[in-house]
Parts: sequence; structure tokens; C-alpha cells
Amino acid sequence: MPAGVRHARLGLTLATEVLVVALSLAAVAGFVRLFDGASFLVPLGITALASHALAASLRRAGVGVGAASLLSAGGMVLVISWLLLGETTAYGVPTAASWEAAGLHLRDAWALFGEVRAPVPPETGFLLASAVAFWFAAMLTDTAAFRFGTALEAAIPPATLFGFAAALGAPRHRTAVTALFLAVLLAYVLCHRARRQVDAPSWLAAGAGSGTAPLLATGAVLAAVAVAAAVVLGPRIPGADDAALVPWRQSDRPSPAARVTVSPLVDIRSRLVNQSHVEVFTVRATERAYWRLTALETFDGRIWSSTGSYRPAAGPLPVPQAGPGEVESIQEFSILSLASIWLPAAFRPSVIDGPDGVRFDPESGSLLTEEETSDGLEYRVRSVLPLPDPAQLDGPAVPQPAGALDRYLDLPADLSVRVRQLAAEVTAGATTPYEQARALQDFLRSDLFAYDLEVPAGHSVDHLEAFLFDVRRGYCEQFAGAYAAMARAVGLPARVAVGFTPGEPDDDGVFVVRGLNAHAWPEVHLPGAGWVAFEPTPGRGIPGAEAYTGVTEQQASVDDPTTATTVPPIDEGADGPGPDAPPPPDPDLPELDVDTGDAAAPPPAGDGPGPAGRAALALAGLLAIAVAWPATLAVAREVRRRRRREAARTPAERVRLAWVEVTEALARRGVARRPAETHLELAARAARRVGVVESMTRLAALAAWADYAAEGPGAADADAAVALRDEVVRHVHAQLGWAERVRWAIDPRPLLPEQRARVVVSGA
Repeated sequence: MPAGVRHARLGLTLATEVLVVALSLAAVAGFVRLFDGASFLVPLGITALASHALAASLRRAGVGVGAASLLSAGGMVLVISWLLLGETTAYGVPTAASWEAAGLHLRDAWALFGEVRAPVPPETGFLLASAVAFWFAAMLTDTAAFRFGTALEAAIPPATLFGFAAALGAPRHRTAVTALFLAVLLAYVLCHRARRQVDAPSWLAAGAGSGTAPLLATGAVLAAVAVAAAVVLGPRIPGADDAALVPWRQSDRPSPAARVTVSPLVDIRSRLVNQSHVEVFTVRATERAYWRLTALETFDGRIWSSTGSYRPAAGPLPVPQAGPGEVESIQEFSILSLASIWLPAAFRPSVIDGPDGVRFDPESGSLLTEEETSDGLEYRVRSVLPLPDPAQLDGPAVPQPAGALDRYLDLPADLSVRVRQLAAEVTAGATTPYEQARALQDFLRSDLFAYDLEVPAGHSVDHLEAFLFDVRRGYCEQFAGAYAAMARAVGLPARVAVGFTPGEPDDDGVFVVRGLNAHAWPEVHLPGAGWVAFEPTPGRGIPGAEAYTGVTEQQASVDDPTTATTVPPIDEGADGPGPDAPPPPDPDLPELDVDTGDAAAPPPAGDGPGPAGRAALALAGLLAIAVAWPATLAVAREVRRRRRREAARTPAERVRLAWVEVTEALARRGVARRPAETHLELAARAARRVGVVESMTRLAALAAWADYAAEGPGAADADAAVALRDEVVRHVHAQLGWAERVRWAIDPRPLLPEQRARVVVSGA
């Protein structure tokens, strides 16, 4: 192959590889219509890049499709674990906790999938599913484009993911991401076509002079025109803005009376971690309070959710007026970037004055807007704040009408018996519902638990048990969910409220509420008082509620968005524990072994994993070795191949090396060279086994010429030998079965130095 042709082919191959990667990244960008914010771009983008890099490395190393697929699956497990489940790995190796966490996140995502509407927070479960999809899509695209040489088939995986985002995503950024994907797709198809043209025999015969420049120039112009027409003319086609004939999207349905949206509890960690300093709304208020969005009363074992009946709201709302122990608060809200249909207000709102299209649910005391989002709205609310004292609350249980509060007592059938027993144990000394509610709050605020934003999101049954008995670290999502479940377990009607802490006042006395103020807390229905808020989350306290909660007002601050727990920080010293050490147990609240009812000392820190954990680590180590071994051999083979080819400088050496590489490939097919067998004899025997008779015969003749002729082959003959080698090796590899491919991938013997025959001459 002439040098000009080689250079053209190499350049087009590299350009095609770059565009294949860009195609996957363009599909990742399309998910901006599914996810809220842009934080998803990093993990999904890295996942796609890593998959392409591994696929290209294995392909260049000559690893077959089957072995490459297995190695790619192992690489996917490692990369996704590092990116999304890093806290569950041990020295970067996935553990049993990694698989368990992945299963929990995926189950939660599946439960949410049928309920939420894009854009949704980038929850770990959604990111896990998306990362797996992008990893396999990248692997399939690389395989189709470069191993099988197909252009359109290679574009199907990323196009499918892009279409998925377009079908389920929000209308935002539609034109931009579509133009980007179309431009990259057309550029890839064009470059792939040019690369195939270089390989065509007719083009090789014509030479590089009539090459790909006209094709690329004409194709680029046509592609640019096509993309511009799609972007400019597409949205202007008559009927483009009309309603869908079949309103399959929730956003296409005209009635606001039946809306499905993401539970605000799902959004909390994203706000606390990723949007902590973002100003969500401002409020001027006569009384500080928690700014409540809604209350969630349904716990199905995976997530807290709600089904409310909202009616139009204007002026006075159907709630009781202020009575003993209650004060009125007037608030003026300006919503900036809440991205929610709910309208924040102090509980209980009694009068709303603001935009049209506001609805109210008397059961939960929640306000929402009929608009797509509340962002940009301004309104005024008058609320009745229940601030009872303990004497009002500390009364005996009062019978309720049959079924009135049953749904606030429902628990999933698979709730752990340990959780029920723990709730009964914690409230054993309480004689009234208020004392039970306070005992649960004080237990969760004890030194046994700590506030920590590093734990994974989740409040399913499995998360709940792990939080109460193993991890004992979390943020408001875990504390509020655990409190409500335990309260129901002892017969206290409970629900989870979601909203924001008061925020910080500016110079004008207006409270600025940021993402770091996102919060969840439980509400308990107490006799004679109705719904009363409690605060089990360390580092948080309800304004004006110290009389009955025993907790002073507390919240996160701009200087410390993660807000430490109620446990004071411990200075790191020579003998003392570091700041990351778990809090010491409270002697007045011993850890309970609820299986036996006996008090048990907490396990000492630093004992390491138990037998199951050690077995999981050993299994993970074996898995890592199983993945690393063939990958290491593949790299070693590629290094040796490059070194040998660089060392073959003369035409004769290049011909000899081409023949050696063919004999190595034949050996993998079970056709090893026999002693004293000539080149042509081996070629004839191999041709009967693998085919390509003419190519084998020509290459054998060139090799014999290089080995035995006084005047060896020239540069053109060496180029021909290299082309014949590539043809034969590809043909042989295509015939390998999966067992032969696996054996070749893990066998290090072909890499060992050749052993010279040892001849011993005896004097007998």
C-alpha cells in the first residue's frame, strides 16, 4: 500500500474514531431534557468515554468480539462503581455493599420511573441505569463501526438513547441538542464513507490523487445544509406547535386536575449537595417558620409519596382560624428557581392572594400552581401557625372516627420486624401519644446518630433498616422517613413534610432561602391538636417550637452548608479520635439488640468486615484479577507487536515478520508449523484448514524468497506481504470459536521468549 494511501487511511480512521466518541457524547448531551441541571454530564460523559477507550484498546490489541465483550462488562462494573458508588468500594474494588446499593438505587428508580415527569433530579438510580445504557451503547457502536465496518448500524445505539430522551424529556433545549446530534451523526457517516472508499480496490488502483477530498467537501456542504434546514425550517412547518394528536406526554394533557410529578423528597439531596448556594426563593414574613411545600402520606416500602385532591383556591381557604397556642403569619413570596409545582407557605395557610390557577388540598394543607412550574410567581399568604405547649399536647389518646386516619398508619408488609421492635422499645416508657412522639424524636437526635450528606439517597425499607441499625448516619430524608415509619409502628398517625428552613435575612429583613435550606420533617397527629411537627434531624430546629420539642431553632448556614450535627467537633489529637470517627454512644440510650430485647454494647470501631464482607472482598479481588489478567496480556501483545514491526526496517525483515505473524495466527487456529516443513507446504496445509489459498501461497512464496534468495524482495513486495498478512489474519480470527478466543486471551505462553533447542552430545 503506497505511503499516501496509508496516511489517508490512518487519518480517516482516527477522524472516524473521534466522531464515534462525539456521537455518544452528543447522545449524553440529549439527556439534558431528562435531568434537572447539568451534574449528570460528568458521570455519563466519563462512562461513555471510558467504554470507547476500552473498546478501542481491545480492538487494536486484536482481542476478539467475545472476549472483548466480557472484558468490557468487567470494565463497566469498575468504572460505574468508581463514579456512582465510590463510598461502597474497598480500595476501588466493588464489594457486596456496592451490589446491594446498586440494587436499592435501581429499585427506587424503577418505582419512580412511572410516577415522575422530566426534568427530574439526577438521582443515583437514574444515573446508574443511564450509565449502563451508555456503556453498552458505546461498546456496540465501536464494534459495529470498526469490527464489522457498518456505518448506519453503528449509529443505532446512540440514536436510540437520543430518541429515548427526546420522547420522554421536557421541551427545553430541544433545538440545540437535536442540531448537535444531527451534525455529529452526519459528520460520522460522511467520514466513515470516506474511510470505506479508501479501502475500495478501485480507489487503491487509482491512487491517492483522486482521493476523498471531493467526497468530504461535498458531503460537508450537504450535511450543513441539512442541519440548518432541520433547525430553521423544522419548527416553522405548519402544525409544528400544535398539540399532539395523542397526548401521551403528561405535559400534553390539558387538565391540571390530574398531574403526576416527582416527589419533592427525591429532590432534597440534589439541592443540599449540588445546588446548596442557589437562591430558590425569597420571603418577607412576620414570623419565622418552616416554609412547607407539601406532606407525603403514602409509604409503599420504596418511597414516600402523596395523592392529593386539589381544588381551586382564591381568598380564604377551608382551614380553622387561629385559636389558643396559635399565631398568624403573613408571608410575601417571590419564587426564583424552585422548579416545582408546589408553592411554599408556612403551615397552615388560611388565605392566598396571588396569581390565577392556584389550587389547595385541605388534607395536606398544600398549595400548587396549574403552571408548568412556580418559578417567577409572586404571591401573599396568611397562615395559622400551631405552636402548642406540652400541656396542650400531653393528653391521653382520643378515639377517632373509624377510618379517619387509617392511611396515616399504613406500613408496607415487608417492614422489618426489627424496626417495629425498636420503635416499641424506644417508646416503652411513654404513657401518652405526645410522650411517644417526643421519645422517637429524642432517640433519633441522640449521639447514636449523626448528620451526614455523604450517605446515598434513599428511604426504602432496606434503606430504613440499614440507617437504624448499621449506618446511623444520614440527612433529613433518612431521619424524617425513619421517624414517620417508627411512629406508625407504635400507632401514631404520621406523615413526612417537605419544604425549607427559614433561610437567612438580608439587609432589608427579607429571608433568602437557598438550596442548602431544603428540608424534610415528620408531622404527627395528636389528640386535640391535629398535625404537629417534630424535628428528629440533628442540626435542625423548628422556629418557635422549643417549648414542646425541646430543640432550639437551628438550620444550615451559607458558611457551612453541610451543617454539622448536634455532636460538637472533636479535635484530632495524638490519642483521641479524628473528626471522621463515629459519635460515641449515649450511656442513657444503649444500642438495643431488638432480636432478643437485650441491651448490647455497640461494636468497637475498626473491627473490619465480617466473614461475609471478607468473602465479598476476596470474590471482588478474584474478579479484578480475572479482568486485569487478559487486559494486561492484551497490552503486552500490542507492545510486542509494535516493537517487532518497528525493528523490521528492511523489506526482507518486514516480509519475514509478516510470515511469522501469520504462523502465530494459524497456531491459534490449531495449525502449528511442523519441523522441516517448508513455507509452501505449511501454506498448502493451512489453506485446507482456513481457506484463502491464493493469499497464503503468495505470502509463503514471498517469505521463502526473503529467507533464501541472495537478493531479497523490495519495498513494494514488503507492502504486498503486509496486505496479505492482514487479510489472512483477519480471516483466521473470524473463524475462531469462543473457547479459542478465551484461551488465546488468557494464555501468556506466546509472549515468552523462544527456547532454543538444546543438543547434548554424549561421548559414549
